Amino acid sequence: MNEQRFLSQLEEFSTAFNDTKGNGVTRFSWSHTATLAQSWLEKEFSRMGISLRADGAGNLHAHIKGKTDLPRVIVGSHLDTVQNGAKYDGSFGLVAALETLRSFREEGFIPNRSIEFIAFAEEEGANFGTTCLGSKLITGIIKPNDLKSLCNDETNAWDMLEKFGLDPANLENEQIVPHTVYAYLEAHVEQERRLFKNNYKLGIVKAISAMRSYRIIYHGESVFAATPLKERKDPVVSFIECHTEIQKAVASGIFPENTRFTVGQICCNPGTPIMVPGECIFTIDIRNLEISNLPAISEKIKEIIVKVAEKNGIGVDIVPLSRSGGVKMSELVQNAYKNATNELGFEYFEMNCGTALDAAPMGMVVPAGLLLVANQVNSETGEKYALPEDLCSGALVYEKTIRQLVSE
Repeated sequence: MNEQRFLSQLEEFSTAFNDTKGNGVTRFSWSHTATLAQSWLEKEFSRMGISLRADGAGNLHAHIKGKTDLPRVIVGSHLDTVQNGAKYDGSFGLVAALETLRSFREEGFIPNRSIEFIAFAEEEGANFGTTCLGSKLITGIIKPNDLKSLCNDETNAWDMLEKFGLDPANLENEQIVPHTVYAYLEAHVEQERRLFKNNYKLGIVKAISAMRSYRIIYHGESVFAATPLKERKDPVVSFIECHTEIQKAVASGIFPENTRFTVGQICCNPGTPIMVPGECIFTIDIRNLEISNLPAISEKIKEIIVKVAEKNGIGVDIVPLSRSGGVKMSELVQNAYKNATNELGFEYFEMNCGTALDAAPMGMVVPAGLLLVANQVNSETGEKYALPEDLCSGALVYEKTIRQLVSE
């Protein structure tokens, strides 16, 4: 691979297609900015004589024909980001895959197995709160008709896809057939800090944690700020009590080891300074490595949520948003990553991953593997950033691993 070209294009892709320049990277799926990023990828693949097409979810696909009809190898990552996201989130894996395929073309390497490149849509779940939506749709974990009931404040997912010029009705014909895939390989910058804390640059993932997420709506009564405290049914008070009770439960040790819960969004309606809100809406993300632990953990947290509402005499809705993960990575791909890392003279850290990535739903239907590159942490600001030499090391391991598997 051409390391300088890789770094240059990674920088270009990570910064050019961004709705919040100077304040992280924001590139939501099915947006104008995502369209510009797609056009950039189309141009780069076109230079190799390869066409790029979008499926009914907006996932982008490119195919490189191999010498045989053996099951293919899929490579890639996600195109979207969260609001004000990390610089190389998703883009590292996409550009590393692009550079790998371009290097193969330039040296005249024809793989034994065909290669499919995928840039996944809506991995972050920024539009509807459901993570890895693009990969879940083409693996059959989420059915196309489910898109009609997946809603935000403005629309549902089916209508949004159609408005963006996509054909969600065709997704049933575009799903991955497991026996036609040898392996899925993803490379990603780490979003936790385990590599940094353990002084490693590269991580080979053994398993991805299971996760569940919910939207909670506490229904109180909207009254003027002059209303006496004892006469209010303030849903924000219930939110505070709920959060405190869950924290106490975690501290008491009643949940399995490594349980995580996160309140990621919170808002009030009406959001007026002189009114007590009528609603307090927030999300809860629950994670544990073992998927079998999630039902009991979720039920306990739901029990706390409902008990607080009943105590305070208000209503509550608990809306499921997303579920994913709880999957072990393929030993075939893990070993290929290890072989490549050793041959290149790098060290690696074997680890579990707590982040929902497309390797999780893909790993439920085909052999999958995930390679992580460390983020450094600025001691003063807490900002995460990846070093160029670490990004190159990860891309080199990724290329060598792909070469090994497509040659088998």
